[in-house]
Amino acid sequence: MLRYMILLLSFFIINPGISFGETILLEEIEVKAKKETETESLEVREIRESNARDAGEALEDVPSINKIRKGAIGNDVILRGYKRDDVNVLIDGMRIHGACLNRMDPPAFHLDFAEVDKIDVEKGAFDVKHPGSLGGMVNIKTKSPKKGFHGEVNLGYASFENFTSSANASYGADRYSFLAGVAYKESEAYRDGDDDRFTEVYSDSAANRYKPQHEDGTAYEMLTGWTKFSIKPSYSQNMEISYSRQEGDDTMYPYLFMDSIKNDTDRLSMDYDIKNFAGSGNDLKFQVYYNYIEHDMSDERRCSSQTDKTSCTGDMQRRYSMLSEARSYTTGGKIESKLDLMGETYIGVDFYLRNWNVRNTMFKQMMSMYQTQITMPDVDTTNVGIYFEQKNNLTDRLTLSYGLRADRTNMDTGENRDAVFQQYFNTVDTDQTDTYGSGNIKLDYKFTDSFSSFIGFGHTVRIPDPQERYMSFERMGTMEKPDRVGNPDLDEVKNNELDWGVKYKAGAVLLKGQVFYSNIEDYIVLRNIYNGSDYAMSYKNVNATMYGGEASARVAFPRDFYFLPNDLYLLSSISYTRGKNDTDDTDLHEIPPFRGSIALRYDNGKYFGEIEGEFADEQTRVDEQLDEEETSGWGIANFKAGYEYKKIKLFAGVSNLFDKKYYEHLSYFRHPFSSGVKVPEPGRTLYVNLQYTF
Repeated sequence: MLRYMILLLSFFIINPGISFGETILLEEIEVKAKKETETESLEVREIRESNARDAGEALEDVPSINKIRKGAIGNDVILRGYKRDDVNVLIDGMRIHGACLNRMDPPAFHLDFAEVDKIDVEKGAFDVKHPGSLGGMVNIKTKSPKKGFHGEVNLGYASFENFTSSANASYGADRYSFLAGVAYKESEAYRDGDDDRFTEVYSDSAANRYKPQHEDGTAYEMLTGWTKFSIKPSYSQNMEISYSRQEGDDTMYPYLFMDSIKNDTDRLSMDYDIKNFAGSGNDLKFQVYYNYIEHDMSDERRCSSQTDKTSCTGDMQRRYSMLSEARSYTTGGKIESKLDLMGETYIGVDFYLRNWNVRNTMFKQMMSMYQTQITMPDVDTTNVGIYFEQKNNLTDRLTLSYGLRADRTNMDTGENRDAVFQQYFNTVDTDQTDTYGSGNIKLDYKFTDSFSSFIGFGHTVRIPDPQERYMSFERMGTMEKPDRVGNPDLDEVKNNELDWGVKYKAGAVLLKGQVFYSNIEDYIVLRNIYNGSDYAMSYKNVNATMYGGEASARVAFPRDFYFLPNDLYLLSSISYTRGKNDTDDTDLHEIPPFRGSIALRYDNGKYFGEIEGEFADEQTRVDEQLDEEETSGWGIANFKAGYEYKKIKLFAGVSNLFDKKYYEHLSYFRHPFSSGVKVPEPGRTLYVNLQYTF
């Protein structure tokens, strides 16, 4: 594919005078070309055309982003092998942290597609505006009301009784605007390429297999409502207040031991922007936000909730044998000033408070009774940071960008679980303060009007998350059923990263490529520990190395190009990451393999058709100390088409056209709550989406 991309590039370089048709794809090529090389975006058109059920699944179209599939929904984002809190996933700049220890509810889960305007992805260690962007940042931007009266209705239906619907309306005047929307979606358990339900991944004797009456039950059901209101006190000022409520019930996660029976989220934020503050010519921005998540999960759909787990019969004292009640809230804010000082300069102060509390109730067979314990001991994480970022055009072709950030973070527990930690660690500090700095420098050089390149170095830091430091879950303490405990002695993770990228844009041709090399100090990995009598799964710091890169091409073939029809486009991408644990001389776990896609699209602005091939190599580089399993390579074909008539847009497609059964490398939970099964990707899936705008 690389050779083909070079041939295409050569053709357009020697044929600069070619002309192209006008479609929305050409507009997107222009938009994406204006972004910095290390920044990608997923536009609302790309989301609407897909069969993705959430943002985590849709983002796989961005090179170097993979997902962790736990079920039909709730996919987590992996960026260049960085996962969990290594990647900042924000909603309109708002930090949001799920309540589930198993990340059933990752940050991107807590909004509906109908709210989304676009998603920006910043790769590498170049974000100083937000604390903890170790490997990159994903910012999901929601829609804002436009001037006049507007509205949109979306209806979708897909295989496996997958139904989606949404409606929103807005009105904007000179001094005020308003937007409101609602969305509902549901689905049954999907089937894989062998026509097996994803609820049938367990063996017939597994205690945590699904009860027969639930194998074809509801995979998820979600209702979301949101509103935005803005007012302009003056021509140069704008205040926007937004609120969203999401309720998710009965969501299946075969990846884990339990399923979600409740997942409710409230998001509230206010932004206040002032242009030309006090006549200084500088802009000022204020933001405050709050979000609260209630997340309950149990095994009531599993045979483990029965007295006889082998035959899956017999009622227990309660409808479950395991129940977790998790609560999380995050509140924060930011003050940022944009200055015209030696170029484009930003200075800001931000803060956030994250609280996390989880209680687990489990039936103890030996005592014949239920016992409740605190597994996340009401942990408060409080952060205050200050940052400076500047972009300066040194010449017409050379641009210097750099940024600095300093943070102070305190983490302490509200519940005393010292007795659990003291079984495995000599000293226990449950009130810790971390002080650290981040920074980056980057040079961009424009060789020609079409070709540019950048090289940059970044140093980013994140603190261990509350689970890595203070999780406290006592089980049997055996090798088969180890305790799960955090490690209070963990140090901050430090990423020292070098990136180099190139971008070529000429006419309707956009080619981008980037490579990176990261030396990571105190990277956090899972490990078994033994205190002489009991076993536990915990965490430890290691030194690690990660390197790789990605490349993408968006090409509109010129009119009358040999035998090809007009309005034809080529879309392709490849990505690769290698992760090494240098301390333990093994590979890092949960590193995706080489992956790519190539698509040919016909699009004349009124209707389109696209055929796509997706593929991934086998992954044999696994963490042997964690008993991580290898996965096979795979390749699938997808097809989609669409038609636009006045205010109506119709999209239809088939994912996994040849009904192949396959697993992505991130399809099963390694630890600390491994269920021992892999979750396959959906088989052949037919879908249709209808959109009406007014």
